[in-house]
Amino acid sequence: MSRDPTTLAADEEPRVEAEVKRAAVRQLLAGGPFAESLHILLVSVVAALVWNSLPIEVTIGWVGAVAAAAGLRAWWRVRARGRSLSADEALRGVRLTVAGVGLAWGFGAASAIPALGLDQAALILVVVAGIVAGATGTLVGDRRSFHYLLITVLAPLPIGILLQGHSRPHLLAIVLIAMFVWGMDRVHGRAHRTFAERVRAAALLERSTEELARQHAYLDALIASTPVAIAVLDDQRSVRSVNAAFEGLFGYAADEVIGAGIDGLIVPESLRSESSDLETRVRRGEIVRVEVERMRKDGRHIQVRLSAAAVHAAADGALVALYEDISDRKAAEAAMREARDLAERVARARSAFLANMSHEIRTPMNAVLGFVELVLDTELAPEQRRALELVRTSSEALLTILNDILDYSKIEAEHLELESIPFDLPKVVHATATLLAVRAREKHLELTVDVPPDVPQMVRGDPTRLRQVLMNLIGNAIKFTEQGEVDVSASIIQRDGDRAAVQFRVRDTGIGISEDQLGTIFQEFTQADASMTRRYGGTGLGLAISRRLVALMAGELAVTSEVGRGSEFSFALTFPLEAGAQATARAAVSLGGRRLLVVDDNETNRRIVRDMLGAEGMAVHEASRADAGLEALRRAARARTPYDLAILDAQMPDQDGFELATAIRADRALTATRLLILTSAGQRGDGERCRQLGIQAYLTKPIARADLVEAVGTVLAGTASAPGAADLVTRHSIAESRHALRILLAEDNAVNQQVATAMLLKRGHHVDVASNGREAVDAVAREPYDVILMDIQMPEMDGFEATEQIRGLPQGRSLPIIALTAHALSGERERCLARGMSGYLAKPFKAHDLFAAVEGRGAQPADTAATRSPAVDLAAFRRTMEEAGAADAVDGILETFVATLPQRLEALVAAAGGTEAEPLHRAAHAFKSAAGTIGAGHLAALLEEMERAAQGGNLAGARDKLEHVRGEAQAALDYIRTAPKGGGDA
Repeated sequence: MSRDPTTLAADEEPRVEAEVKRAAVRQLLAGGPFAESLHILLVSVVAALVWNSLPIEVTIGWVGAVAAAAGLRAWWRVRARGRSLSADEALRGVRLTVAGVGLAWGFGAASAIPALGLDQAALILVVVAGIVAGATGTLVGDRRSFHYLLITVLAPLPIGILLQGHSRPHLLAIVLIAMFVWGMDRVHGRAHRTFAERVRAAALLERSTEELARQHAYLDALIASTPVAIAVLDDQRSVRSVNAAFEGLFGYAADEVIGAGIDGLIVPESLRSESSDLETRVRRGEIVRVEVERMRKDGRHIQVRLSAAAVHAAADGALVALYEDISDRKAAEAAMREARDLAERVARARSAFLANMSHEIRTPMNAVLGFVELVLDTELAPEQRRALELVRTSSEALLTILNDILDYSKIEAEHLELESIPFDLPKVVHATATLLAVRAREKHLELTVDVPPDVPQMVRGDPTRLRQVLMNLIGNAIKFTEQGEVDVSASIIQRDGDRAAVQFRVRDTGIGISEDQLGTIFQEFTQADASMTRRYGGTGLGLAISRRLVALMAGELAVTSEVGRGSEFSFALTFPLEAGAQATARAAVSLGGRRLLVVDDNETNRRIVRDMLGAEGMAVHEASRADAGLEALRRAARARTPYDLAILDAQMPDQDGFELATAIRADRALTATRLLILTSAGQRGDGERCRQLGIQAYLTKPIARADLVEAVGTVLAGTASAPGAADLVTRHSIAESRHALRILLAEDNAVNQQVATAMLLKRGHHVDVASNGREAVDAVAREPYDVILMDIQMPEMDGFEATEQIRGLPQGRSLPIIALTAHALSGERERCLARGMSGYLAKPFKAHDLFAAVEGRGAQPADTAATRSPAVDLAAFRRTMEEAGAADAVDGILETFVATLPQRLEALVAAAGGTEAEPLHRAAHAFKSAAGTIGAGHLAALLEEMERAAQGGNLAGARDKLEHVRGEAQAALDYIRTAPKGGGDA
């Protein structure tokens, strides 16, 4: 592994500095006795020159001091060479001996100069200067040693010169000495830096050389030990080197292949042209990876994976080739192909057998079940009927087992394919539970279904397989539950653009599953009850199939359970939303602000009803017992805030729903309260009993939200009936009330045609399409229609002209014609009505708005759509909050408004029922403030009118606006619920 030069230099810096210090010591200790002898020779020459001018004792003392210092230095240097001194110890010795020599010269010269003349003193200065100059080379390794010599030699000289005299030559000499000191220090500093850099460069070069050699050795060892065969080729395709793996793979020794051509060694003759093509690709710069056939020394052919690349750093055009033996893998692949082919043949044979078996079993089973049904419709003795019922039950059980086995076989063989079609998700959940409601009623179980309003209605997926999973889970829950309830729920857990993730749960209060069995519950032919008694029956395939189906739909089936407390199975699936087909359940009248009491001993049922109808703006109150419910009704009546509707559970302890209804109808104060019965166990004669008690509606659980909302709206749209005179609202009467209409859609835009047609067909209506006004007129003249949806802007003949001509036809004079236009401007509705149209709908429209328009239910939604602003100006509200720095609070404020709207409407209704105007004034003012804050301008304007009327004492005028306020509050509620969170309007 190579190292960066900069990193290498940084890592080696301490070693390099140590090497510089060692080199300095070697330099300082270099030289022989000649260096010290030179000092003795120089001092002797100087002594001879000044012998007659100096006292003899001064001359002898000077010469003796220099000789002694030089001898001491020579002796220490010889001794230091023979000992292993550290660099620091050696430097200390050098500095001391250099200082000794310098002191001998400096003080000797300083003592001699006062007794000499200027010429002789100048001679001494020249000699001393030469010694210092020579030291710049001999002491180049250590700056401090040189400074010791410089100071000890030259510092005493100015004293001697001043003792000689103070004339101008003397002062000039001192200045020259100072300049000489400065110059010599600069010269030595430069020489020392040059010496240190030279030593440092040599040390780094040595370390780099060692590192390069180490890397070369590492790479050679790496190549030699790698388990992949490697060959390096030159530009003539001759082998330059190979590793041990190459020798082992192809059977050659290294000396046999080096220098030989690679083609002649390992490439079969029939593949050599292909090998040349591969080389050409490599030399163009491509890295080649191919699986090829090569030849060993013994002639045996082997399969290898060849990887080849050019060595760009090599100037001689070298290539490196790697050979990996894949013979074992190829053999395994061949074995796998054979096994796969065998498995496919077995699967085809099994599928054919299952198909034949299914046909052979279903054909007689169909005859058995068909004739049993026919015979059961005839007059039979009780014993005969019991026997035939047993035959039918056993046949259906056998058919269920057959279906499970076939489904499991399809899943195992991976032949089961999922559909992707649009379907009504809440309807599938409710319809599946409804199919099993009879079994739940037979065991006196409470079967509840909870699908909140925010769960998307139209999605795309496989409804059949979803229904199969839910049927299995709900059926198991009913089977293993002896008392209590089975709760089925679907809730949205994430919504991202055009996709939604929905969590499905099936919870029961049955026998539960032990921890030991939880690990095997999803295995084939396994049940929670695996005892010899086999009390519950079944194949044990249902959960295994359900888990496989959920996995195929990109989900995971999970279970939590406690023995004796029950179990909960859950799974989450992600569905694409079906664009333009999300409809909202609509009531025949606005439910906003209406007061509702739910009387049910089951908390889950109360919560489901509360969520379903609370989302429509109703103020929902609850009671868990019949006596508590009756007292709540009477208390509300005494407070002059009676409940508009009471929903009663038919099966309650102590006092059932029918008994409670009897008590309610016996109380004159409660005669205006409408009643709706929910039952889990419908009995023959319940309908007549409801009519006799004056109950307005009778529905069986589980109930779909759309059916409940429509039933409540239908009940509230009517009047409270006397006992025996009620027109009972049932699930069948709701369905029958939606009679199919023959509708003509005049629209030139193909996309708009498809959207409106899909919505109306889903609703059960018949739709004909005309692409322009001319075709619409011709269609009306030719066929009878219940209603016309007329686009305004169309080619050939626009909507206004077509309406005028239709009105001129005998069958078109009273025919409802609803305008469709994208011009949602103020005055557009009035213009359409003035041109002979019956109603108005602004595009884009929602499904419930379209249904309300064509079916003539409720107020026309176009009233609000035709204005410039929506029911709630959320964009303006968000801008205001953003300017205040509180944009994050918008969604929380809207949620609070939605949650408190039923209570505000309830307070408004209660105040309107009183005799004082002040409570109504306060309630309208508070409601107006909240509506105005979030941008519900229409609602705030109506409330302001109500507030002014109440403030002026016009209580009747204020009450007249209550229904308008309810309608506008419902519109605001719908708008907020459909608007996306975090910004933008719906």
